[in-house]
Amino acid sequence: MMKLYSNSIDPFSHRCRIVLYEKGMDFEVIDVDLANKPEDLSILSPYSDAPVLVERDLVLTDANIINEYIDERFPHPQLMPPDPVMRARARLFLKDFENQLFIHMKDLENGDKTKKKMLLVKLSPKY
Repeated sequence: MMKLYSNSIDPFSHRCRIVLYEKGMDFEVIDVDLANKPEDLSILSPYSDAPVLVERDLVLTDANIINEYIDERFPHPQLMPPDPVMRARARLFLKDFENQLFIHMKDLENGDKTKKKMLLVKLSPKY
């Protein structure tokens, strides 16, 4: 059975969970508190962060690599387009989406209160 080391508030971990659920895979989620990382995660991942997928003797890190592996290893239902050009466009869309959506996550999670407030005002829609 596959194991997914995943952080419950990490959007990249959620992407992997979604792909595994969409594929109907049988897998175990191991919730990881990144502030108090388990020793086995430090051994599995050189970066000691989530998500990490373990399947038999294969250990994968990075959500994009994990998701591409799952889609190629278990082709039904296919989540990426079969045409290489369309697949490349889908990957480009996902990369752009990540850049726009997650660019401010670290500042929101780790910044001081003033910096967070300024960022939230900047990101908030103006009505």
